[in-house]
Amino acid sequence: MPTMTYSLSGFSKTNTDMAAGTTFTASATGTPVSNATITSGSLYLSSLKTYSGVAYLDLSLGGASASTATFSSSSTVRGETVALTSYSQSLLTAGSGTITFTLRRTNTGSGNLLNIRAGLSGTLTLNYNLNYTACKAPTSCSVSPAVSEGNATLSWSGASAGTANAISSYEVQYSESSDGSSWGAWTALSTVNTTSTSGSLSVAPPSTRGYYRRYQVRTRGAAGSSYYSGWKVSSNTLRRNTQATAPSVFTVSPTVYRNQDVTLSWSGAAAGTSAIARYDIEHCTSTDGSNWGGWTALVSVTSSSTSGSKAVTPSQTLGVYTKYRIVAVDTLGLASAYKESNSTQCAITACGAPTACSVSAALAEGNVTLSWSGATAGSGNTITGYEIQYADSADNAAWGAWNALTVVNATSGSGNLTVSPPDGRGSYRRFQVRTRGSAGASYYSPWKTSGSVRKNILPQPPTVFIALPEVYETNRVTLSWSGVVAGTSAITQTVVQVATSINGGTWSTYGLLDTVNGANTSGSLLATPTDTAGVLTRYRLCVVDALGGVSAYAVSNAVRKLTPPTQPAVFAPQAGGVTYNTRPRFLLRTGDASGLQQAVCVRTDAGVWEDSAGEPERFSPSGYLSENVSVVYRHPETVMGSKTVAFRAFAQDIGVPGTEVTRSFTLAALPLENITANETIVKAAHIQTLRTAVNAVRRYYGMTAVVWVEDVVAGKTPIRNWTFHVLELRKAMEQIIEMIHEFAPGSALGVPIPDWLPIAPGRPKAAVMLQLREILCEL
Repeated sequence: MPTMTYSLSGFSKTNTDMAAGTTFTASATGTPVSNATITSGSLYLSSLKTYSGVAYLDLSLGGASASTATFSSSSTVRGETVALTSYSQSLLTAGSGTITFTLRRTNTGSGNLLNIRAGLSGTLTLNYNLNYTACKAPTSCSVSPAVSEGNATLSWSGASAGTANAISSYEVQYSESSDGSSWGAWTALSTVNTTSTSGSLSVAPPSTRGYYRRYQVRTRGAAGSSYYSGWKVSSNTLRRNTQATAPSVFTVSPTVYRNQDVTLSWSGAAAGTSAIARYDIEHCTSTDGSNWGGWTALVSVTSSSTSGSKAVTPSQTLGVYTKYRIVAVDTLGLASAYKESNSTQCAITACGAPTACSVSAALAEGNVTLSWSGATAGSGNTITGYEIQYADSADNAAWGAWNALTVVNATSGSGNLTVSPPDGRGSYRRFQVRTRGSAGASYYSPWKTSGSVRKNILPQPPTVFIALPEVYETNRVTLSWSGVVAGTSAITQTVVQVATSINGGTWSTYGLLDTVNGANTSGSLLATPTDTAGVLTRYRLCVVDALGGVSAYAVSNAVRKLTPPTQPAVFAPQAGGVTYNTRPRFLLRTGDASGLQQAVCVRTDAGVWEDSAGEPERFSPSGYLSENVSVVYRHPETVMGSKTVAFRAFAQDIGVPGTEVTRSFTLAALPLENITANETIVKAAHIQTLRTAVNAVRRYYGMTAVVWVEDVVAGKTPIRNWTFHVLELRKAMEQIIEMIHEFAPGSALGVPIPDWLPIAPGRPKAAVMLQLREILCEL
């Protein structure tokens, strides 16, 4: 049940104790409702204090009046809802306005009945029923399609419900006409149950072809038949489709055929109520022209024209007759009656040669496909296969004899065969094909010749292919090539492979390094060779053409990972050696450096490294040196004590040093420090001390100790032999000097040839001994 609620505000009295007969007003706000009947109502007031249970209100709104039920008796402030005891229908239609309230009592008495507090508000609620109205008929109604072989769809829309009268269904009727003008009576068809404002129904056309049918629809509502809508008649009609007329003329020509198609021609067809969509053609055969087999479907020709023609392939069996029949079919699938043609007969003829014959590629590395099409059977001479031959040429002009290749068994008018180009690169080969038939060799077709296929000429590898640097430190080398020559097919790829060797004689299997796409005849590639020192890497390169042909390989030079120079050979100092020279010499010989120049390095104790290229004044020879070169290093002035010296080498322009070799030696105090020329008396101990010192230095240089000819014993060895002892010492020292000169001939770092003092007979001279001591300190 619908409800309308009025909002009450703007009360004219508040905080006033009122006795019976008191009148006050309030503003009511609502929405007018027309064509309705009030069924009940209620009043709600908030902030109300009643003093007696016999109070009620008379109220008026828009000229209508009503009374409330009696308020509850209470002296507390609260809201109060009371039912109306009477009301007028005009309360619902009045809408907004002023309501006048008059306070009443239900019995006799006096005194105040109620008090309206500040903030009073209220609502007036009216419950009602709307009055019924009829439904509205659809505004649109039509049937589709207008011409039909089967059911069509009736559709309508735009209907609407009435007041309190919801749509429940639609009633559908039809009437018929033979001419679309004079109509018969309406006949009930169907009721469609739906609450929607639109709908549809599958409807049938008249049972009589060419007749018309129209429809009408009305809306039915829940309020009953008194409130149904009027009828809506469909805006168009539905007609039962009429049959097309078959062609009046249908012929086949020629009446005798050999190996060709025949032509079917027709005219005089006529459309019914629906346009012609196609013609269906059937055929049947006979061996005598009188007794015919069953009809079978042959072809459908899409056309709306009333005439046409179609080439078809008849029976290829010698002597067999064929005839045809045709039917016109309209757009709704309704067929006309049949029209038969005359007959045609098959005569024996040769097969037809293929109309097209070609190879899939004019240039090939491997097999290609020979294809042919357009071959035809002869009359009474079905295709049984194809005979293929080939001929070769060096220049695509002068051809050799035809050679039998194969026979392909087939029954279709086309085919293909995988064939190969000639063996010789650059040579040409062509093919010819003829059709073979069931009537025998006398009825084979002529030959059809193909174009030629040429054997691909391979590309040539680069004439230059190098890898640089030949000796590398970081694992990067650049491969460069040029001089590639394309063959008969464009170059598409350059393939680079890599192999390694530890000795340059035995190589690993080549593996793929990279593939460079493109047709360039030169190029470069950054490669990463092995990181293993001393191992050789080489590359080979080939080019691949568009047909997959691969050239021969071009092999690069070998590159090698830098092997740091081997440690120098140390001839002096020998381990544990002793020297008395405060600027000692080191005798070295350079080792293997993979053919590169190298610098020799020396470091004493925890000092800095010095090398022959950076400190040339300390080395002889200096700079970068070849392999197996003798070198003298002269140490700067140093102090007495035990020393540890390290040696190594690095290659020129490549700062990776080789392994180190170390030697420990001792720089000892000068012997014979207490000898003074012209003062000191030479004794046996002096000779013994010098002998010990000389052999110590010889061991420093890796030389054997001298075995002295005569022991020197104090108080026993004759003084006259001292000359021989001095000469013996001098010879032992000169051998050391000669060894140093061999390492640095003519170098300022060598030892000058001593200018020995003369030895006079008699007692040993202190000056001669002192010279030996000084020379010893220079070694």
